[in-house]
Amino acid sequence: MSVTPVILPKLGLTMDEGRLVAWLKKEGDHVEAGEVLFEVETDKATMEVESPVAGYVRRLLAAAGDEVPVTAVIALIATTADEPITDPAAPVAALEPALLVAPAPAPAGAPPGTPDERVVASPAARKRAAELGVDLARVRPARGGRISIEDVEAAGTAGPAGTPPGASGGGPAAPDAAAVRAPLSRMRRVIAERMTRSFRDVPQFSVSRDVDMTAAGAARTAAGVSYADVLIWAVARTLLDHPRLTMRYDPEGLIPGDGIHLGIAVALDDGLLVPVLRDADTKELAAISRERSALQEGARAGKLAADALAGAVLTISNLGAHGVDRFTAIVNPPEAAILAVGRVRDQVVARAGAAVVAPIVSLTLSVDHRVADGAEAASFLADLAGRLEGGLP
Repeated sequence: MSVTPVILPKLGLTMDEGRLVAWLKKEGDHVEAGEVLFEVETDKATMEVESPVAGYVRRLLAAAGDEVPVTAVIALIATTADEPITDPAAPVAALEPALLVAPAPAPAGAPPGTPDERVVASPAARKRAAELGVDLARVRPARGGRISIEDVEAAGTAGPAGTPPGASGGGPAAPDAAAVRAPLSRMRRVIAERMTRSFRDVPQFSVSRDVDMTAAGAARTAAGVSYADVLIWAVARTLLDHPRLTMRYDPEGLIPGDGIHLGIAVALDDGLLVPVLRDADTKELAAISRERSALQEGARAGKLAADALAGAVLTISNLGAHGVDRFTAIVNPPEAAILAVGRVRDQVVARAGAAVVAPIVSLTLSVDHRVADGAEAASFLADLAGRLEGGLP
């Protein structure tokens, strides 16, 4: 008999831990390799994680609601259903040290050995508690048995021992700006960190161009797809002629991408996700349309495959549905470029010496100047415009 440990994978560059949402198999069940085994909530989305091997689920070492550090062993899968497992690992011992119960300062006046002397909190929650001056012994987790960042921030907003900030026994509390602050969600915190880093560390510039979508609109109608699908198709094929824009910067040299994988920005209530449409240059319009729709639905539902948010070489951010004519997007490192797309709008243009009304879209390409220069960006937009205006050759 062989036993395979199942770990919580790192599902993004910023992921340190995840909350186990649900097991889709119970102990004793058979699972196929590639079959969805569990769901995990990261700082970006709820994702489905597949079993790495086929076999029988012999032990589940973490429960739904637990927050688990990446690479922690959370299950054991064996090739047989009933042979004893000699591995003595216990549910807690199998996890990373960061998940173990760790001592915390006891509240004033509490006798030694009380339950408040030891609390279970994630490393990120402990760091945030130190920043806010929150006593972890007074924090109660909202879900599961482990204190999260959200629990700490809620306690920080409430003030000591659950008292609203500024409150005292001497009369009405003075207004306090902290009382009206909304704690940052995991997603919003990651967006803030990544975009701040992008603006600080990446020298970026933007170039824009208006494109006549008459021919592309005819191709869209014939194929029964959307303008977004036509644009993805055209961008993917244009990138084949501009491989520099698929590279990422490294001080030792530019690193080429491993395929034409396009990020599709999807707006959510508290931020955005960028699921990845892989090998877009190999797909026809109908396949692109189906896959784009599935990725957007998965992002909005909070359920995506484990690899759905990694590997993009360029992102397309489309605000046309929101009535925006043009905008400039921020490069999303380590990608070298991002394309901002406005709405397709009727506009009077000159054609063969006459004024006509044509469907026009404004495209703005933002580029990491360490990877490419203005001439390369302008050439890419020119070729993209030519492909769209030529009817997608």
